[in-house]
Amino acid sequence: MAFIIIDLEFNNLEGIHKYYPNIFEDYPNLQNIDLDNEIIEIGAIKLDNYMKPLEEFKTYIKPSVIPVLNPKISEITNIKEEDLEKGVSFEVGIESLSRIIDDGDIICSWAKDDIIEIINNAVYHKYDNLDWLKNYLDLQEYSTKILGKKKSLSLKNALEELKIRIDNNKLHDALNDAIYTSLVFKRIYNSRALKSYIIKDIYNMPAVELKNLSEYKLDLNKIRYKCPKCNVDLEIEYDFIPIKWRFVSLCKCPKCNNKILNEVIVKKTFSGEEVYKEISTIVDEIEYMNYSYKIKKTRW
Repeated sequence: MAFIIIDLEFNNLEGIHKYYPNIFEDYPNLQNIDLDNEIIEIGAIKLDNYMKPLEEFKTYIKPSVIPVLNPKISEITNIKEEDLEKGVSFEVGIESLSRIIDDGDIICSWAKDDIIEIINNAVYHKYDNLDWLKNYLDLQEYSTKILGKKKSLSLKNALEELKIRIDNNKLHDALNDAIYTSLVFKRIYNSRALKSYIIKDIYNMPAVELKNLSEYKLDLNKIRYKCPKCNVDLEIEYDFIPIKWRFVSLCKCPKCNNKILNEVIVKKTFSGEEVYKEISTIVDEIEYMNYSYKIKKTRW
């Protein structure tokens, strides 16, 4: 068994009007593409179960969906048009990546986004040879829990937390980010603790975020409404409304009188099943007032 840590870089159309005001006139097909992020670079490092590096992998993917490299992406990643011209097709790149993966290996990435985009790009290209995409470990989730943090850590924050030296010029390169991720993993590797974080069926993990929360009807029957301290039913003071990436409500515990922030994150599995994650947190009066203001403002 080995660990394959994967990192990707993408090209997309976000904010591209700033640089190319007439892009949709020049490329009318871009208005109807069913792919938000086109993979343009793949990096990976393979570690054995003693955390020893076995193999590295890097390739550029020549774009076939979005013909213009977004200057903002180029600025962040330092990827140039000439780099991509030397790239391979998506199919060849993914096939080459799969050759370093053996049966029983665990695929890892910092958050699930990269795995989602591999599947999205594969669907777009009608590429179905993803049999190697089985066992999976979200190293962001694992690291955040092991390091005792409540909010998800960025890779840079995890490196700083562990006092791992960072060369900022090397960040946002797919292979370099995979190597940096491996350094975090080495520091906090625990074979026993790890087992509960490994997902055996990657297609049934809740990974796909809903895009239009304002149009989504929350199923209240799936929500517990329990006090995190007393485990008794909460009294709802403000019903759920969508704020950014999740639904938020404010409640009060009738037993301990604590103010409770109730958050529900809804995600879908790749097979289409909806999964609710409920987080109930005791908040102080100031935080409660801040959230009540946000809720009222959103409703107005």
